[in-house]
Amino acid sequence: MPQHLYGETLLVPGLEISFQWRYQNNGRTLLELVDPESPVYRALGQSIDRFESTVFELELNKPSLIEWANAEATLQDAPDRRELRLGGAHVFQQSIELFQGMQMMTDREENPERLSAIHHTIGDVMGFIGQRSGSVHFLEQAALSYEQALEIRTEDSMPLEWAYSTFNMALVIQSVGLLEDDSSMLKQALALFKQAMNLIPRDKVPEDWAAAICCVGNVLCELGTHRRGARTLEQSVVAYRNALSVRAKDQHPVAWAITTNNLAAAMQALGKHEEDIAALEASIPQYEEVLKVLTKEKYPLIWAMVTANRASAMHALAGESDYLDMAETAEAEFTAIANLFEDTEYVKYHTKALERKQQAQELVASLQL
Repeated sequence: MPQHLYGETLLVPGLEISFQWRYQNNGRTLLELVDPESPVYRALGQSIDRFESTVFELELNKPSLIEWANAEATLQDAPDRRELRLGGAHVFQQSIELFQGMQMMTDREENPERLSAIHHTIGDVMGFIGQRSGSVHFLEQAALSYEQALEIRTEDSMPLEWAYSTFNMALVIQSVGLLEDDSSMLKQALALFKQAMNLIPRDKVPEDWAAAICCVGNVLCELGTHRRGARTLEQSVVAYRNALSVRAKDQHPVAWAITTNNLAAAMQALGKHEEDIAALEASIPQYEEVLKVLTKEKYPLIWAMVTANRASAMHALAGESDYLDMAETAEAEFTAIANLFEDTEYVKYHTKALERKQQAQELVASLQL
């Protein structure tokens, strides 16, 4: 899926924080429109590499491009790497001018496919900046660029390209919906994801099809958790299970782990909504399997998020079933997560972990009576 600089969402009910993880490492497809001999090619390529495999919190209007770029740190990032990212952020802003110049010089009648690709790429860069800076303005500009691409990439003439631009437009609309807590935007994104998925042939590009149906599952889970209830969550569970028919653990371990985590999150949400002990119980071993792939040593921040998900499921199950030992385990895990985030730049994560630790302690105290 040429979604360039976007990442699938790893759902994190454990800490109740909406964030993005860029894990696919396919951002260099942005360079297809740039002359390899151009100095821009090298600078943009380096900037893309600096932002691969990063995690960022999805929140409105971070103070400035400089500040959000400099804060893009994982738990192991050194100061010099953060400084490199700062320079990379400026390159992305400058690259918009480069692609807009290409747009002006490309005739629609002579080369419609190239022009549509330029529009699409401008949308990707605008959307990348919009997601990471929390700027609704940039996200809206990205949507306009995808609309321009879709004026050329019609469903009949270029079905797969149409699907990819539609998919990316759904991603930016989903981002706005999450940033502004707007369920109507999430519903719009859901409809676009479904349209795109229907034109992505599962037999020819199974990984792209799986990415699309996972995004369908994500929006369904987001809507079901906050707005629409059990039926929507059940549909989310079905979507993730369909994706796992393609994403095998041995062939695509990280994609498999993200999908399995999200399946567990949907089952957990369904279990809490319906007070369904079986669904809550079933989510816990799913998280445990994910943690065997997304280990603390290799992915410390992601490991903390998934561990928080498991602890949250244990907390919910303990509350429904009066399992004291499980409540105590949840308390211990939230304590470990809070300790991990202490003295890091992840102040909000630390605060959330402390809140969940307090809730677990209160449950333990009530079950000990």
